[in-house]
Amino acid sequence: MWKNLKIEWLKIRSYRTFWVLLVLFIISLIGINYMTYQFKVSMKAPKMADAIIGNPFGFPDVWQTVTYLCSYILFLPGLLMVILITNEYNFKTHRQNIIDGLSRFQFVFVKIIMAILLALLATIIAAIIAIITGYIAATSFSSENIIYLLYFLLQAITYTLTGCLFGFLLKRSGIAIALFFLYVMFIKNLLSLILNKYLDGVGNYFPVKSSDNLIPMPFLHSITKQYFDAPNIPLLLSFSIVYLVAFYFIIIKKYTTQDL
Repeated sequence: MWKNLKIEWLKIRSYRTFWVLLVLFIISLIGINYMTYQFKVSMKAPKMADAIIGNPFGFPDVWQTVTYLCSYILFLPGLLMVILITNEYNFKTHRQNIIDGLSRFQFVFVKIIMAILLALLATIIAAIIAIITGYIAATSFSSENIIYLLYFLLQAITYTLTGCLFGFLLKRSGIAIALFFLYVMFIKNLLSLILNKYLDGVGNYFPVKSSDNLIPMPFLHSITKQYFDAPNIPLLLSFSIVYLVAFYFIIIKKYTTQDL
């Protein structure tokens, strides 16, 4: 496995698009939290703001706040996986790797490992941001609610594996990127709204949407609790894991049986 990861590293270490998107992703994670924190601090009536939204950037709520905000940027590592996989088809390197001795399973499995590593990186960065922000907000460290980091990791893996799925199924970069972006940014939300309207909450458990709902909006607690039901975390976790397993087997089956 380490040999296969080394081969993958040799492919991407000089690939400018990879580093540009990765740096953009990291900056975006920091930026969205910084801007939201500054907006909260700059409110003219801080006591009234605290009464309405609480202290979302202090411990222990900061774990939920940071992971919720970071979740809006998770399409970038998913997009990166789409690009990395479709490039293999564009430049025929997927064939060359098989000719050089990799099995089809080894080739596709290392892509899945890359997807998981990107998700882990996102989670580590989110954890660092949460810890720093919590201390800046002048609150004492608390591990309460740190479970949201695990939810975020599951959500991040969902996005990167979804990127893998689109890449392996569609092969062509333009189509794969466009459909991936449309699905994770618009289609899943639209379908969720429609299904929730006619099928009483079924849309909450749609692919990718189920992992999104693991981290509810941390602001306006007193208001949202009155008008929205709390998420069914065990059911959301079950659906999210089932989708990940399904994505894994679809990706493996597709590449190991398709005509190269």
